[in-house]
Amino acid sequence: MVLGALAVALAGLLGGLTGFGASLVGTPLLLLSGFPLPEVVVINLVTTMITRVAVLHRERDHVTWHRVAVLGAASLPGAVVGALTVHLVPPHGLRIMAGVVVVLSGVRLLTRPANRARPATAAKQAVAGLLGGYLSTTTSLNGAPPAVLLAAAKVPPRTYIADLAGYFVVTNGLSLILLTTAGEVAVGDLWSRLPVLVAAAVVGNAVGSRLVGRMPRAVFDRAIAGLILVSGVVTTVGA
Repeated sequence: MVLGALAVALAGLLGGLTGFGASLVGTPLLLLSGFPLPEVVVINLVTTMITRVAVLHRERDHVTWHRVAVLGAASLPGAVVGALTVHLVPPHGLRIMAGVVVVLSGVRLLTRPANRARPATAAKQAVAGLLGGYLSTTTSLNGAPPAVLLAAAKVPPRTYIADLAGYFVVTNGLSLILLTTAGEVAVGDLWSRLPVLVAAAVVGNAVGSRLVGRMPRAVFDRAIAGLILVSGVVTTVGA
């Protein structure tokens, strides 16, 4: 429990700083702390959704609402497929799949031209949302696809964080409903421990949020890419 609280606190700090890294960091740390994957999925979905509500309210003037709507709507069919098929894939298989997706995302960001922006078209948003939705209900690593999309488009840091906050609130909420409906949220006594984990995530997120805007853009971009890559490697190796 102590290790779990420290894990989500660190994940919350990085999530507050970068806008999306909480689940990417929290997943391997929670798995290494001994939490089974189904519990990790629920912990990440709940803590990220709760912390992003506060961020969404604070950064509401920087949100691109149409982009959030497209990402959120596109995530629904992917989340449905994930909720209906998650029991068909062995947990280690899901972890390897998620790790590979995250590693490829990190490599893509690190190797792209640093001075060229790629517009986040509606079609790209739909694909990112669809893939993110599937990863949401299977592994909770739903932040990588939209994070890569927005980073490649070089949207301003505060808009980046605000748009991802809106996406997480919508997608994580839908994912929790779908997993509960599909009977995939049988996590024993996790509910009694969840308030402590949520509190740790909120504290970490508050610290990270205070650092937003103080990091140079180049450092911000590289930190995001490096975070994605390292998390993907740890998740894959840990499987």
